[in-house]
Amino acid sequence: MLARGSGRRVRPLPRGEVFRVYADGADQDDDTERPLSAAWAQRVATARTALAEERVLAVVGEPGAGRTALISAARRLTAPRERVLVARPPAPEDMRTWLTLWTPELAKDDTCVIVSRVDALPGWAAAELAALFARVRRTGDGTGPRLQPFALTASDWSAIQPELAPLVDTVVEVPPLRVRPDDVMPLAHRFTHRHRGHGVTFAPGAVRALTAYEWPENVRQLRRVVRAAASRADVVDARHLPAEVFTGTRYRLSRLQELERDEIVRCLAEPGTTMGQAARQLGMSRATLYRKTARYGIDVPGRTHRS
Repeated sequence: MLARGSGRRVRPLPRGEVFRVYADGADQDDDTERPLSAAWAQRVATARTALAEERVLAVVGEPGAGRTALISAARRLTAPRERVLVARPPAPEDMRTWLTLWTPELAKDDTCVIVSRVDALPGWAAAELAALFARVRRTGDGTGPRLQPFALTASDWSAIQPELAPLVDTVVEVPPLRVRPDDVMPLAHRFTHRHRGHGVTFAPGAVRALTAYEWPENVRQLRRVVRAAASRADVVDARHLPAEVFTGTRYRLSRLQELERDEIVRCLAEPGTTMGQAARQLGMSRATLYRKTARYGIDVPGRTHRS
């Protein structure tokens, strides 16, 4: 504001999320730092060992599966009060400014740097980043302060640019949430507690729906779904969950199809509602309702099929 008022030109900052810094106990949106299933805990332990031994770590997996959260969880187990900086690529035209803004943090002895989504970097930026990383690594001669850790995330090991790949010492793969059903409810309780400030109860129907769903957007989608449901009730039942949790269709629905699907799910999710009752509420025959539930892949746990 002062610069604009004096007529000076303000240097534009990169658009989008450039980086964020958080300390121990801060709310993180990617996942949770606490060990969950055995699969999660095992990968956190591997990452913790790599960072403690000053190895460069790459964590790969589907978007939203908790790649960044796994790294920060691993580091917190060793250095709970350390700052964690997450750098995410901006728009291509802002790449140069983005590199200038956060790379000085690599030289600080109280910061763990996580460069997220490196597979989205253009080749020249990956090459510059690799040179910066290599220069930081060469400063560690074993007699001075310990090297601060840095880590990368990407969708797959093969997607990491050839300029960066040789620097990586350890690769950890985060499995998607659909193969971690034991993590669903612990995460759901944690997200709703953060959102509401107190515990939220999930009824058996909601638990069955949440644990049976495949979560194509992984933990990010689970967080969105349970926060929305917890905003509606202290006891979350199936009827409080969005229709997407009860459907398994693999094709994109039109807006009218989404509305129809949502109305079918709303009726079927009412406790004790039969297919016949739902069909009458919707103004269609039972045969039509069965056909549409099959088309949309609708499966409401605990639904009775009596007429």
